[in-house]
Amino acid sequence: SVRCDPDNAIVNAKPENLLLHRNYNVKTQDEGHTAWDGAGGRLMAPTNSSAANDSSSWAHGLSQKDQYEWFSNRYQMRCDDDYAWGGCNLHGPYNPEATPRSVCDDFFVYCILAHRAKAIPADWDWSAFLKAAASNIPFAFEKSDAKERWGSENYFEGAMGGRSLRYTGAKIYKSAVDQMGDSTEHAQAERDSKANKVRGKLQKQLGGLEAWKNLVQNLSR
Repeated sequence: SVRCDPDNAIVNAKPENLLLHRNYNVKTQDEGHTAWDGAGGRLMAPTNSSAANDSSSWAHGLSQKDQYEWFSNRYQMRCDDDYAWGGCNLHGPYNPEATPRSVCDDFFVYCILAHRAKAIPADWDWSAFLKAAASNIPFAFEKSDAKERWGSENYFEGAMGGRSLRYTGAKIYKSAVDQMGDSTEHAQAERDSKANKVRGKLQKQLGGLEAWKNLVQNLSR
């Protein structure tokens, strides 16, 4: 990834204000409610703690096709968040020097992290997913796109056991969208993705070498 100046105009992104997300303090209460403090004051809402703690609960209620799209959108939106709120961190399709190979490599790190975070449904077909992902991951995707495609995008819905791209992304990357620098887990995944022996083993676990080669080819079209 690369860093850019705050006024960098290379990426055509229009992120929404994250003031509330920068000022929240989420706590799960014994009585089954989630509380958070933000600019609007203290709020309470019912929470499904089992779903909120299950990193793969996002897939519940989605068709396989929608699961593949949602999982891709989550990566895309994290790339947008890292550009807008993560110190202008440009990676994946947001890297001005991006190539099919570099996007694939960045996406591979994301998939490693998701696998290790147990954010993948048990019946996941990695080969089929990687084929579908090529139609999404080369493109920018921001919060307004998420609202248009999925009806809503609210971090706190994820914290309460609902579905949120941003919330699940934070659980996968082990860092908030406005955190400067990578988490320990992210840094380890980066290293593992570049170590030949470890990389080959991980590729076998995540769809197979051929499926990842095909992803590069599909991104090149």
